[in-house]
Amino acid sequence: MRTVAWLLVKLALAGSILLLFYAVYLDGVVSERFEQNRYQAPALLYSRALNLTPGSLTRQRVEAELRALEYSSSPGARDQGEYNARDNAILLHRRAFDFADGFEPSQRLLLQFDGSRLTDVLAWPSQQPLEQARLEPQLIGRFAADSGEDRLLVSLEEVPQLMQDTLLLVEDQDFYSHLGVKPTAIIRAAMANLAAGRTVQGGSTLTQQLVKNMYLSRAQNLSRKFKEALMALSLDYRFSKDEILEAYFNEVYFGQDRGHAIHGVGLASQYFFGKAVEDLSAAEIALLVGMVKGPSLYDPRRRPENAIKRREVVLRLMYEKQLISQVHYLAALDAPLLRRESSRLVLGDRPDYVDLVQRELRQLVPGREWQQTGLRVFTHLDPYLQSQAEQALQRRGGRVDVAELEGAIVVSDHQQGVIRALAGTAGDTTGGFNRALDAKRPIGSLIKPFTYTLALEDPASYRLETLIDDSPLTLIDERDREWTPRNFDGEFKGPVTLYQSYIESRNVPAIRVGMDIGVEQVRERLYNAGFATRTHAYPSLLLGAVDMSPVEVSQIYSVLANRGEQQRLTSIEAVSTHWGQQLYRQQRRAQRVFTETSAYLNTFALQGVAQEGTARALTTLVGETGLAGKTGSTNELRDSWFVSFDDRLLTTVWLGRDDNQPIGLTGSNGALLVAADLWNQTGVEPLQRAQPATLSSGAFDRLSGLPVGLECAAALRLPSHQYREPANGRCAGTEDDDEDDEPNWLQRLFGG
Repeated sequence: MRTVAWLLVKLALAGSILLLFYAVYLDGVVSERFEQNRYQAPALLYSRALNLTPGSLTRQRVEAELRALEYSSSPGARDQGEYNARDNAILLHRRAFDFADGFEPSQRLLLQFDGSRLTDVLAWPSQQPLEQARLEPQLIGRFAADSGEDRLLVSLEEVPQLMQDTLLLVEDQDFYSHLGVKPTAIIRAAMANLAAGRTVQGGSTLTQQLVKNMYLSRAQNLSRKFKEALMALSLDYRFSKDEILEAYFNEVYFGQDRGHAIHGVGLASQYFFGKAVEDLSAAEIALLVGMVKGPSLYDPRRRPENAIKRREVVLRLMYEKQLISQVHYLAALDAPLLRRESSRLVLGDRPDYVDLVQRELRQLVPGREWQQTGLRVFTHLDPYLQSQAEQALQRRGGRVDVAELEGAIVVSDHQQGVIRALAGTAGDTTGGFNRALDAKRPIGSLIKPFTYTLALEDPASYRLETLIDDSPLTLIDERDREWTPRNFDGEFKGPVTLYQSYIESRNVPAIRVGMDIGVEQVRERLYNAGFATRTHAYPSLLLGAVDMSPVEVSQIYSVLANRGEQQRLTSIEAVSTHWGQQLYRQQRRAQRVFTETSAYLNTFALQGVAQEGTARALTTLVGETGLAGKTGSTNELRDSWFVSFDDRLLTTVWLGRDDNQPIGLTGSNGALLVAADLWNQTGVEPLQRAQPATLSSGAFDRLSGLPVGLECAAALRLPSHQYREPANGRCAGTEDDDEDDEPNWLQRLFGG
């Protein structure tokens, strides 16, 4: 017996030592992850917030935004996420939101309209005029963490006290007094389960539940329960109760959104109710706390009857323990179960724009360490413009009869230097090859404005009225072969004004001007405008023999639209962690590429393109709008391009085939039709450009380019550095009136 006893003592001692080492090991596992890598959280992507600015918004646009944000119609708009549309007004209860520049509480607003335009924004019910108000942004996408779990991290201070008290009441009333486990509860649950022959009761504390969710599998066996208890003791010893409770609120599981697991009360509040956790009502708190017991069993969308009964049980406990009053209890019983009808957290797929955001985000926040805190990415996406752009591209200007016709469209705000919408396929927006970013195609005549704008910086040599020789020209190309470029119409017109060459997109005059000022100089301005790919400086560059994506074209054209100043186009406004720590904020930096005067002359000429040149169909389709535009086509009509802009937005459209086969469409009868479709949907803000003091408005003979009287009806009306009205106001220019002027292009070329 003594031998057996001594053996048992040895075994007990050895077991104790092993248990001690095992406990130390588990303590290290618990401590390391809880301190350094407690969670894995996704990057949540938000659209721009719609500014409710009087004068610039239509009622249709506001109501479309409210529907997209899943605001529900309600007579009094008393709860967040509700609105009431009246004859000439909309009463709404704007949700609280933590914007990129700070948190804003919920607010009731009265929007007043004069016809279709927003005229006043008032606080309600005080009717105090507001200088600024905005709706919360839409959630447009997410980049999942490696774990595949979705959550929006919240601090314990953000979780309502009522929710904290209710969770502890239902799940663990002794949370703040036990050491992580409750032996009596474990024994009681074990006896109940043995009696029933199955698991009917749990004895786990909140700490044990957290350990199970964060560290362990869901296997039901004694070894896992023993491990769970040891780790719970360690967690309770190492960390404060508030830290553990905060972690629980961020870890608890609430169900699936397709392939994404919804974890934490922060994201669950958005998913089920479309509001922040701080603003949950008693009924909503009761539902979420009730779901902790069984997210699938009490899913309010799939099993609403179960969810209502479970909510009633929790509400009764809240009332009995005096967490809520009788008035609030009765009101909560009658409250609707859900505020969001959709079972998707992200409404509408925008994979092409999200692709652009992801590429930029990798540069701003490299690596995967961001998963520990999660990211909130505030983008410049305008969901309304995105929807209209996608629809316009899918309609393809009615050219759906062209076999395998594909396309891309980019809409940017050239004043702010941001991309508002982007679509990389003419079919369904299901992702895949993003032509807006990755389709590198020759840009054709889109290059010509860069040649002309550069030339117009030297008014002694080039003005819009300057004559350019449009006659056959032979050059030696990069392969030492003769190259004889031709115009699209196959004709040569002899001397033509630079303006006429501009609006008719004539090839030979553009090459002559480009060769005179230097192909290298044209290439350098492309680089200055934001084109980052190194390219050649051969004469063919002057006819657009350079490959660019639609986004790259938008980048360089934004310079022309923005009065000659370059801003790097971006899709991201700000990036912060889920805790609110700001990691990035867009800083707008403008760099002058063209002089303000030459940029003005370019815009004037591009307006002429839209009014009487190759893009004149735009004026017919959209009306007298003050748009500027430039068509572009490539050899054998393989690519159809059109870039257009108003005072705010710039739109780039490309149509073509992925196999680079001809499509038979020029820029004017292909891509232009798509752009016109979009402008008709979004409306146009007419271009407003103040004429520089160095220019004066003049009249010029269309054939000779010489000044004529301002009253001449058939004359070209052009801004010019050197206009002097003839003394007799005649309507036909002569050499005599120009004898004191600087030599024109022909004179300098031939020595006249």
